Amino acid sequence: MRRLLFSLALLATALLAGCDVRQRFAPAEDRINAALPLTVDVRQAHERFVEQLSKTSTERATLDQAWAARLRARAVSCSPDFTPSWRHSTADIEAAVKNKSCFAEFDRKLARWLAVQRIGQLLAQPPLPVAEIPPSLTMQGEGGALNRDAGQAPVIAVTTTDGLELIALGGGRSLFKERGQRGDVTVAPNGRLFAQSTSGALRIRASEGGETLLELPDARWLYWLSPRFLGVRSTSGKPAHLLSLRSGEDVPVQVAGQSSFERLLPVPGNDNRFNIATFQGLYQLELDEQDGKPKVTVVAEKPGVDRRMGVVLMESGPIVFAGAELLLGGDKLVRMDLNTLDMRESSFEPARVSNPVPTGKPDQYIVSLTMQGSAGGVGAGNGNYLFDAAQGTLARLQGAAWQRPMRYFPAIKRVAQVSVPTIWLSEQLEAAPAQPVDEVVTAMLEEANQRVLQQAATEERRITQSPALQVGSPLLDHVRDAQVEGVGIYEGREKFNAPGQSRAIGRVTVTVRRSLRPLVLVLTSYEAVQWHVRLEPGARLAAVLLGGYYESTVLGAGEARVLRIGRTYAYQQEGQEFQALQREVSRWAGRPVSLFQTGYHGTSFTVGGS
Repeated sequence: MRRLLFSLALLATALLAGCDVRQRFAPAEDRINAALPLTVDVRQAHERFVEQLSKTSTERATLDQAWAARLRARAVSCSPDFTPSWRHSTADIEAAVKNKSCFAEFDRKLARWLAVQRIGQLLAQPPLPVAEIPPSLTMQGEGGALNRDAGQAPVIAVTTTDGLELIALGGGRSLFKERGQRGDVTVAPNGRLFAQSTSGALRIRASEGGETLLELPDARWLYWLSPRFLGVRSTSGKPAHLLSLRSGEDVPVQVAGQSSFERLLPVPGNDNRFNIATFQGLYQLELDEQDGKPKVTVVAEKPGVDRRMGVVLMESGPIVFAGAELLLGGDKLVRMDLNTLDMRESSFEPARVSNPVPTGKPDQYIVSLTMQGSAGGVGAGNGNYLFDAAQGTLARLQGAAWQRPMRYFPAIKRVAQVSVPTIWLSEQLEAAPAQPVDEVVTAMLEEANQRVLQQAATEERRITQSPALQVGSPLLDHVRDAQVEGVGIYEGREKFNAPGQSRAIGRVTVTVRRSLRPLVLVLTSYEAVQWHVRLEPGARLAAVLLGGYYESTVLGAGEARVLRIGRTYAYQQEGQEFQALQREVSRWAGRPVSLFQTGYHGTSFTVGGS
């Protein structure tokens, strides 16, 4: 009887003190979480996610179930040795739980999990609706440039001197604008998210309003691979990894010969798979999360295609998708099937392909062709052509589209001409009558050869009219009648990391054509380059003079002598660097360079033939 009276007295005391009896008898996990509440940012993130979800009961019920499970895990994992009874007040529980730092760390993970769930839910939504398509869009501010992603979304990101702006292609509506902040930007395929890398970190943000959903501190590039996972490239040179949009975990990606030079690509129509391109080859991988532990497995591979991977791996230009194909430029137009990893090549050699663009029609592409060997100027045949892969024809684009940079936006089915600050959106392209590829390339080659001959004659006249050249060259007996040609670049477009080297090395190919006179080849660059010399039958390479600020190497020169001429370099035919190079070449070869091909980036060049 005394015990009963004592219990009633305690209960009455609690009631008089305003204590909530129902809270005293709530589940232990709920009481622990109430005593050590969630941080404000986690509670707000949860509220925003609830608002973001559609009104369907299934989505809300799924979130509530997952959320409740994580809250229970928070209490159990951070307070494993204490279970409160009905006698413990909130203050008692707070005092009894010792590992406060565990709750702070768990809340940090909860915030990341909520952010990842919001990102996944936005990625799973249909693309932003497309309103009426205007004939053109004009950027505001100076120095405007489009984002470098694949342009799959109905949204473009524009960076100017003023800052960043996201513009809907349909109607030209501004979705978000921010002054000052710029950096590299990629837009999600449905246009509802964008990723922005600045100051060594990457932020995933909502396109409408610009809210930052997640910040990745050690990341510099994001690949929109699937509504289930994203690809992340780090700033520290580590291999790329996946971010699971189910668990919020980082999932490592491992393939043979993997390095920091790699690019992740989607597999259209398969949300469980993705591709990875490295200098060693192509790989298709699958992510399995059925057992709760993410696992990546290689399901297909095609090693040994490194010569074509340089264009994919370098992020100097936009990556171009044409449906389930990836388009690559370079020595040839390469179309890579993202489902099978098969490659189809179309050659325009010796013309090079840059900026391949789909048109929305099967087997039709826009290619920008440049004839190699047109030193010192741009040939009249260099420009944009409509290429029909099925017919094997080229048709020269007409009007301003002949020289303007081109883009294709599949979300609005429009080809665009880009001339900052304006973008023209075309329903159809005007082109000259189509001709067979070999006829167009032959005409371009003839024009380039004529330009080379004219320049050689001009240079020969200049040399004969100049004062006597310095004599005493160590190569004079071997190159007395030689033609001296040179290639000067700042760096190679395709790069790789050599063992033991902290600085990336460029890879450039120089083809030496057949000639009547011996050739002295001058190779010079600012960055280190591995020069690959390819000798055609009948080529007469007498010597290679190698210069550069950073030390380069030469492969494939045959019996020709390779001599280093110091740190002299030049990548344009003007200025003190070029004059210094000419003096140094004259000292070694007895005469200066007569034909000098230049460029900031370099991939391949052709010399000789005269």
